[in-house]
Amino acid sequence: MKVGQTYLVGQRRSVVGTRADGQRRAEVVDGGDALTSVDVDMPDLIADPELDPAGWLWDVRRAPGPTLSTVVILPHAGGSAQGYRDWAQWFGSDVSVLAAQYPGRGPRYGEPPALSMEQLADPISEALSAIDTPLHIFGHSLGALLGFEVSWRLARRGRSPDTLYVSAASAAHIYTPGAHDPSQLDNAELIELLRADGGVPAIVLERLDLLDAVIGACRADMIATHRYTYGPARRILDCPMIVFGGDQDQAVPVPRLRRWPELTTGPSEVHVLNGGHFYVDDHLSTVTGAIRSRLPSSRQSPDGRLTEAP
Repeated sequence: MKVGQTYLVGQRRSVVGTRADGQRRAEVVDGGDALTSVDVDMPDLIADPELDPAGWLWDVRRAPGPTLSTVVILPHAGGSAQGYRDWAQWFGSDVSVLAAQYPGRGPRYGEPPALSMEQLADPISEALSAIDTPLHIFGHSLGALLGFEVSWRLARRGRSPDTLYVSAASAAHIYTPGAHDPSQLDNAELIELLRADGGVPAIVLERLDLLDAVIGACRADMIATHRYTYGPARRILDCPMIVFGGDQDQAVPVPRLRRWPELTTGPSEVHVLNGGHFYVDDHLSTVTGAIRSRLPSSRQSPDGRLTEAP
């Protein structure tokens, strides 16, 4: 595999594509069963290099005009910005929808991966501090812990997010790493962990050409998560916090999910939905609806999609 040609994106639906002569093709793995080749439109990098020179934030759907608010998505371990491109359809044209692009995947494939939460949180919070619209941060799994760290850094700059949404992760102050250090596992052992977690479709785990594209990013993200510590100082946010999780998530028992509100003085809600670690795949309308309800112009049509505010 040549650096920069192949990239893996997606949550339970993954895309592995090859760019050639400016064209983008992708193999789409849907639910672990189907594998098809399709044309895809990948998100554009934020155009202003002064805002994000390193390419940490991607436009999932570039807003055509002025925006009233910004939604930022922090992916799970092994995830990438392209995997959240479907989120754009749930928000109006006056909402900027951005997703973080971690190094070591996608068009950042050739870059050294981040191996600690600090290496992710510092540059992302730096990029977000330049955004002047109301900021809503959603993080799933690794992204939830990262969301807390980014929000803490923004608060210290006097730029707290308007709301932090954390998903499928134990509360940061009670987080404990798993028994196995991903940095000490060989590929076969790491694959078994991924298989048990259910975060990568079975068809990817069974095909070496697809697995080659994802294993490095997954290992780096799992190392960063394994090394995470909340620290000895008590750190409390002041923004609203909305918590989501699955009632069948073996990695994150519901009691650990319910501890998140202890980390903010702002109002909080906890929503436990049916499903496992990637419950959000079956509840995207519910999750995005909770975010939309806190945006200044959100309106929902009868079919769940967004209609423009008058």
